[in-house]
Amino acid sequence: MRRLLPKLKKKHGTALVLSGGATKAFYFHLGVLKALMPEPITSIIGTSAGALIGAFLASGADVETMIASANQKALYVAKYDATIDMLSASSLFRPKLDSWIAQGGQTMLAALRFLMSLPNTLLKRDPLSELIDQLVVSQTEISGFFDSSVLERIFTSLMPSNNFTDTEIDLYVTATSLDSRERAVFNSVYSFRDASNHFMRDVPIHRAIRASTAIPGLFDPVKIQGRYYIDGEVKQTLSTDIGVALADRVIVSHTYQPLQLGGGQTVADLGWLNILKQSVSIIFYERIATWRDIYAEQYPNKEIIWIEPEPDDLEFFLAPEFSFRPEINKQMIHSGELAALKALGKSRVIA
Repeated sequence: MRRLLPKLKKKHGTALVLSGGATKAFYFHLGVLKALMPEPITSIIGTSAGALIGAFLASGADVETMIASANQKALYVAKYDATIDMLSASSLFRPKLDSWIAQGGQTMLAALRFLMSLPNTLLKRDPLSELIDQLVVSQTEISGFFDSSVLERIFTSLMPSNNFTDTEIDLYVTATSLDSRERAVFNSVYSFRDASNHFMRDVPIHRAIRASTAIPGLFDPVKIQGRYYIDGEVKQTLSTDIGVALADRVIVSHTYQPLQLGGGQTVADLGWLNILKQSVSIIFYERIATWRDIYAEQYPNKEIIWIEPEPDDLEFFLAPEFSFRPEINKQMIHSGELAALKALGKSRVIA
């Protein structure tokens, strides 16, 4: 049996793996952490939203404080005696106006070229097909619709050094190389490269978080050491293999749960956006299921606990991925706590 990531050394305690999934996953993970505490977490592996909340936790932010601050505009971190601004829709979705203007010019030129060729096109070709092709080919000026630098500013204000060595818990943040297809793993312990991974120690946390959360199309790729990086889930859904290499007890929290409706109901009746969400969830869930089988077969002595929303949790499924509404956040925290308690076999009265 070939050991996955053989250069990684096992530590005592529990490795925690946190998925991406936008603000929906962020608050779900908060609920999971509420149920887990005081679990002795020794390593955190996070991607996108999971990297963001993992960095907060690894840096000393208290879970109850994070939950209490979930619907506030700021978060106080006692370790650094610092107050940081929390994310909001207005801060997260800041349009890259210069790129929008440049792209508008390119699109207008493409439309103009189409109009100039229209007499000939009408005689020999399909005008609609020509127009669509021209507009698609012209989309070269926008690498991402929104500016993700706000995430860097949050961590710059949080930690003076922004160094992975400053964290209380070993933190691993994953991203995907846009051009080489490698998985980047930013951390403070390992620095090596193999056929599929590039572990790097000399990248500041705020830069790693920005790369890990760079959802393709939504946010621009992030340049680190001469390469561009995007969301870590693109290369590998979750990064449970890192957790498995680091500990014998691994807890995995993810939100990629396809909805299962009973009573003859179907997701097809919930509109195009929910059909798309269901399709993406199925893709990610099937990738996770493949890895679960591999771990169960190759590592029967490791305890791997999978925490995920209930498949019939309609409210969770319908909740927007990028919601900052207090009632939605509270609902996601509640779903995460319930899912964790069930996976851990605990019973607790939840207010």
